[in-house]
Amino acid sequence: MTAGRPRTPRRPPGRSSGSRAPRGAWSGPARPPPGGPRRCTSCRTPRRSSVSGDCNTAVTIRKAYPCQHIGYGVAVHRSHRAVSHPRRTRHLLCIASTSPPETCTSLCSASATRSPRTDREEPHVVSSSRPWRRLTVAGTALALLSTAACAGSGGQSEPAAQVAKKDRYGGTLNIGLSADPGGVDSAVVNQVWRTAARALADSLVFYNPRTKQVEPWLATSWTVSDDARVYSFELRDDVTFHDGTRLTAQVVKANLESLDRPGIHSSARTVVQGISTIETPSEHRITVRFAEPNAAFLTSLSRAYVGIVSEKTAGLPVAERQKWLDGSGPYYLEEYVPNQRIVLKKRKDYDWAPAYFDHEGPAYLDKVVYKIIPEDSVRNGAVIGGDELQFVYWVNAKYLPQLKAAGLTISRTLNPATGTELPLNTSSRFLKDVRVRQALQVGTDRDEFVKIDSGGVDQPATGPLSKDNPYYSDQSALLAYDPRKATSLLEQAGWTKVGSDGIRVDAKGRRLSLRAPEDDAGWQVLQDQWKKLGVELVLDPPLAAEANEKLLSGAYDIAYWYASTPDPDVLRANYGKATGSNRSFIADDDATGGELDRLLQEQNQTIDKEKRQQLVDRASRILVEKAYEIPVSNDVDIWASSPRLHDIQPVGLDQYLINAWLAKK
Repeated sequence: MTAGRPRTPRRPPGRSSGSRAPRGAWSGPARPPPGGPRRCTSCRTPRRSSVSGDCNTAVTIRKAYPCQHIGYGVAVHRSHRAVSHPRRTRHLLCIASTSPPETCTSLCSASATRSPRTDREEPHVVSSSRPWRRLTVAGTALALLSTAACAGSGGQSEPAAQVAKKDRYGGTLNIGLSADPGGVDSAVVNQVWRTAARALADSLVFYNPRTKQVEPWLATSWTVSDDARVYSFELRDDVTFHDGTRLTAQVVKANLESLDRPGIHSSARTVVQGISTIETPSEHRITVRFAEPNAAFLTSLSRAYVGIVSEKTAGLPVAERQKWLDGSGPYYLEEYVPNQRIVLKKRKDYDWAPAYFDHEGPAYLDKVVYKIIPEDSVRNGAVIGGDELQFVYWVNAKYLPQLKAAGLTISRTLNPATGTELPLNTSSRFLKDVRVRQALQVGTDRDEFVKIDSGGVDQPATGPLSKDNPYYSDQSALLAYDPRKATSLLEQAGWTKVGSDGIRVDAKGRRLSLRAPEDDAGWQVLQDQWKKLGVELVLDPPLAAEANEKLLSGAYDIAYWYASTPDPDVLRANYGKATGSNRSFIADDDATGGELDRLLQEQNQTIDKEKRQQLVDRASRILVEKAYEIPVSNDVDIWASSPRLHDIQPVGLDQYLINAWLAKK
């Protein structure tokens, strides 16, 4: 992240502008006792000497900072991880505790003290001896936010209902992201659809989450043949792209054709697979014909990764599309600096939002800036402050009490397609054996997983599809936690010996070790659970740019995916062999796998809802019974926003900014 303009430090209560404390002087509450806080701010264990060791060993850092809040020091055990001072920024993380039992942890935006010797900001960091897991520390976790110190800095806004629409225009919305999505084109990089995708490119149709029906957007109307093979669309005649070119049937054709090539991610490619011809009988009419029925096509067209871009953008090499695009959305791309920011500016000529949003004309906001801020606590502290950020994605559940107490608006959305799914690579040497896969299936404690990973916000998975999916299929009986059964299955598979490190060994001396290209808190929960079974899970997270390549090549034993399209065809897109990505690498000679592929194909060709549900039920059962995947949780995404920010509208996992506006301070 690149530092913005430094803010002037706030003065403490009672200090006039002409009475400035010397640098490093303490001017906040009473000092902690000599030597720093007496107890660890995470688990309250008494502080001892500052050397590496177990949880009874703590490190103390003392420093007075000019933020004028507590900011004196922190006692942190080396078995916990302190949040690092973000490099190259001028914002301080001030963590401190006074004498027991009082503990205050605050994150305040403030001008940093520069070291007179080095002219560099002094890092506020305690080294960690192991990765930190979410919600594994009892009590107040290090880096939770103090609302008393920071809650009021965002200012008060007048009631939204009293603000006329004409007075909502203007302002810059700053959004905090935990990581760079890897590009700006959602057809190329899957993560983009949750960030800037909906601001940059519109779709032919809109999925209404209330009615669960598809409605007009860039297409004003359409017809579908009785056998779901032929789709004809009438297009708006007033739509332009960011480069000034017009929307025509030929442009839409170029968009659809551009999705069927290497480098486009699987979700987008699956939408257009099976198309036999695309016809453009007039400038604003397009007809798409499929070789086989495609019941999911209309819903799939509503997704952000099928956003319509200019003909020039559609024709660019895939690598170039990650860097720049000209879309049809209410904002255009002004700047993309990888790992730092994505900057969007308002289009003044935009006037074709879906009727769902009841909005005419351009968006309210002048600019939207997505800032890449990896540290959870820094992002959340910035949105509490209200100046640097006004909105954050993917809030860690442990921060909710502090964010709520700070007066932030909390939004929750259940994924309407799937939950967190872990496809098992059946071509890997140990997971070829269905008994090993089944052992992992029943050896996964989903209740514990969601409790630790999300603080109980998510729901334990009960099948491959989300409970909010119109074709949800309950497979909870096959997913019951049974560690004894898991142990028995592993022993039946020949893993009867356990090494000195607790990991099972086969007759050839090979350790039962599996690899996953991930390393977040949820995976670490699974790592602990499976180790109790004698299974080692090695976490090897790739760079964002390498993630798709690893998934497509099968360079993993266990992976992770989820989908956002509220249709059961997401299962075909991810597990189908003929027209999907086959994430589990199911072999052609696998009898059940062959049945699974047939079912996934047939459900996509079935118009009758009841018959389609029966096919989905059977396919869901096979996925779980044969452990081609491990459903873990039904995910609930959490967003937090400043009280000044109004009317960001989530639809599924997409965020729409057309009505978003910032109240004046």
